[in-house]
Parts: sequence; structure tokens; C-alpha cells
Amino acid sequence: MQTTEDEPAEVDDDTPMTLTEFQESIRRVLGADLPVAEVTRLSRYGFQARQAERYRDARILLAGDAAHQFPATGIGINIGMLDAVNLAWKLAADIRGWAPAGLLDTYHRERHLAGERVMLQTQAQVALRRGNDPAAEALRELFVELFADEQPLRRIGSLIAGADLRYPLPNPDQHTLTGTFVPNLTLQTDRGATSVAELMHTARPILLDLADRSDLRDTAQDWRFRIDIHTAKADQRPADVLLIRPDAHIAWAASADEPAGTAVPALRDALACWFGTP
Repeated sequence: MQTTEDEPAEVDDDTPMTLTEFQESIRRVLGADLPVAEVTRLSRYGFQARQAERYRDARILLAGDAAHQFPATGIGINIGMLDAVNLAWKLAADIRGWAPAGLLDTYHRERHLAGERVMLQTQAQVALRRGNDPAAEALRELFVELFADEQPLRRIGSLIAGADLRYPLPNPDQHTLTGTFVPNLTLQTDRGATSVAELMHTARPILLDLADRSDLRDTAQDWRFRIDIHTAKADQRPADVLLIRPDAHIAWAASADEPAGTAVPALRDALACWFGTP
């Protein structure tokens, strides 16, 4: 159980919270007493809206609460985990010696953008819950009406989950899927049914061939010690081939029936950009 107050009573953060303090907060929020007999743990915290200017400075890397603090609950742990997933494979590549130049720098560029998006939606949540005047009530009523429709509900859901991002990748003219979260497609392989999520349990990059493009599979063979290569079929194919990073973002995609003359060199460039020289 928790209470949220825009203007809480003055407290000393160096003094442990007491049951009496919690009951008084409940009374202020609800306008009534709520019996609380026993508690396991009591704590107080304040909402912050701030983000580090840089997530990387030489050998110093910031993630999670060290990099950002948001004015809404339940967000920090999710975004912190996504920070870690983005950073972990890049840091591992650097430690193992095959990271291409600038790979670790992409951590700041990508996750700082993610932090900005989270700051946007969490501050919007503050605006929605703040105030009890007619304007505030109208704002909340309007959002309730919008959420009755599937499209805005899905969009806001993706925004809160951090799944709406498209990372800024090197070539702006690439496939529209590049930089986005890979969809969790249901796949049919020679070994039976599986999914993208199951293929990613190895935490390795994946080249997923959905159109039997032997030219692109052969191109990726030079990187076979760093990436997994899979051939599968999907009912709704978003692209001929997907190159998926270990953090589940698409590094490159081949459009349907894209000629080998353009797809092969583009794939080689993407493989070298993210996974080093073969």
C-alpha cells in the first residue's frame, strides 16, 4: 500500500518513517481513517524528473536510477532493465575484443533517447493525476474516452512499456523496421513451431531468414561465430531477412524481394557496423 501527496507534510528523511506518519498520510489522502494493524516495511520517497546529461564518460557508464529518475512509479525498474540489456552485449563485445569502433558510444545515444521518452510520458502522468479543479477532471475524462479505442490504447501502452522506440541507426534510408523492437513472430522451422523470443534465449545476435534467401545467409557465414543463423517461415512476413541484436532491436532488414546486388553489401555493412570485422 502507498499514498501519493503532491504537497506532503514536512518530514525529516533522516528519521525512520512511523506507522503514525503513514496513517496521517492516509487520512489526508482519503479523508478518513483506515485501520492498519501491522506493517512489514515503511519507507518514504519523492518523485524526481531528471536525467544525466551523458550515460557514458570514458570508462564510466550510468544505467538505471544512476542515469535517470522519473515522477511515476513502476517505470524505473523497467527502463533500468532495458538500459542493462542494451549495454550488456556491447560491453561484452568490447571486453572480448571484437566490438567495432564506437559501439559503446551507441549506448548513450540510444538509451538517452529512451530516457527522454520516459520523461515525457511520466511527466504527462503527473499532469493527469494532479489537481481536482474542473480543468483537471476534464483532462482525465477525455483520456478515459480516448482509451476506449484500441489504437490510442495500444500506442500509450507501447509508450509506457518503452516499446515504441526507433533507435537512430547509421543509415536513415534503411528499412522502416530498423531500430525498432523485433515483433515476436510465430515461426515454422524444420524442427517445428517456435517464436522469435525462443530463438533469442541464447542472448546472441540472430540473422532470421524468412524468405529462403541463401545469398544473405551465405553473406552472414563470415560472422557465424558471433551470430546465429536461422531459416523459418512466418504467416505475416515483415521483411525477407531480419538482423536482430541481442537486445531484440532490429539492426537491419531486407525488404521483400530486395535484389542481392543491394541487399548483400548492405547486410555486410550492417554486420560490420554492429558485430565487427569477421
